[in-house]
Amino acid sequence: MTQKAGQRGIALIAVLWALVLLALIAATVLGESRSASRLARNLADAAHAEAMADGGVHRAMAGLAAPAPAGGWRADGTVYAWQRRDGEIRVRIEDEGGKVDLNRAGGPLLRRMFEGLGLDSARAERLADAILDYRDADDRRRRHGAEDAEYRSAGLPFGAKDAPFEAVEELRQVLGVDRDLYAAVRRAVTVYSGARRPDLKAAPPPVRAALGGGGGPAPALPAKGDTRPPLDGGPPIAILSLGPTAHRSATRTYTVHAEARTASGAIFTRRAIVQMVARGGVPYRILAWGRGETRLFAVPSP
Repeated sequence: MTQKAGQRGIALIAVLWALVLLALIAATVLGESRSASRLARNLADAAHAEAMADGGVHRAMAGLAAPAPAGGWRADGTVYAWQRRDGEIRVRIEDEGGKVDLNRAGGPLLRRMFEGLGLDSARAERLADAILDYRDADDRRRRHGAEDAEYRSAGLPFGAKDAPFEAVEELRQVLGVDRDLYAAVRRAVTVYSGARRPDLKAAPPPVRAALGGGGGPAPALPAKGDTRPPLDGGPPIAILSLGPTAHRSATRTYTVHAEARTASGAIFTRRAIVQMVARGGVPYRILAWGRGETRLFAVPSP
């Protein structure tokens, strides 16, 4: 009897351990299933936010089809927003013609721009010459500039490009441009206008201040928070903040910053450079397309 009872006890313990093991396996599978489900939902929500932001870019271009005085959208940093059942979209447009072109601006203009940002004249002159040396095709160093030897002396693995800037982001590679300076200047410069001087009437405030521009007072504007009726049967467009002027430059090239936030809180930001062409049946063409930084919505806490 004692031996049989011991065997039954061992069998009971084995069954209990088997049940515990099965329960652990079931819990693991359930947990993984829930994680996979959450991941799928997050991916779908992120894709939804991206699609909404992309739609915001195309909606902005439709808004630019009409002149600003006739109700078209402004390209001076004005923030437009509209609600959808599944979230909200906010858009800001900047006129590239109002910025300093890194490939066309001369040394005096570059120096004044940097001085207008608060740099002393000596550093402003060094940066202006470094930009000119970076973009020109020769290896002759300007008085305060930088060619390959100066980059090597600074311990950098690259030298002057000796070719035009292809993107504003390349400014980070110019000797003397640190992270803080780039953050201060990046919205004041462009590679898309092709103009030797910016159109000051379309310039952002930092460029206007730096270059002594004004162009007179801005025309009468709607009040902050003004909501306009939809142009295409869509939701009403709200103006959250106004830029300084409704003027647009002749370059017809714009940076469109579109942010979308879904009802569940996912945020995606699209940054596009677009040019209005209005020929051959194509209203505009896209010069650059990428992900931008979240600015118009508060970044949620982790």
